[in-house]
Amino acid sequence: MVGDWQQLRDDSARLSVEILKTDADLALTFTSTALVHSDAESAARSVRHARRAYDFIVQKRTQIAMSDADATELDEKIATVRKRLEELGEKF
Repeated sequence: MVGDWQQLRDDSARLSVEILKTDADLALTFTSTALVHSDAESAARSVRHARRAYDFIVQKRTQIAMSDADATELDEKIATVRKRLEELGEKF
């Protein structure tokens, strides 16, 4: 019984890390789209989506236990997202 709970907790933590990584990848895609989009409205929408994902990741980042490798990968991605958002006019 205890082993089942531990496995469930480990699986939950692993999936939470994967969700954050996926959100970071989506934010990178949205910022890339916004940087090259010629339509201002579509670019602004992409910036909003990227910022929402960035804020979620930053909020949850310290609440989820992860390996050093996962933390480094995620931190690099969110640093890139933040840089791109700043290039697009977002203030932090």
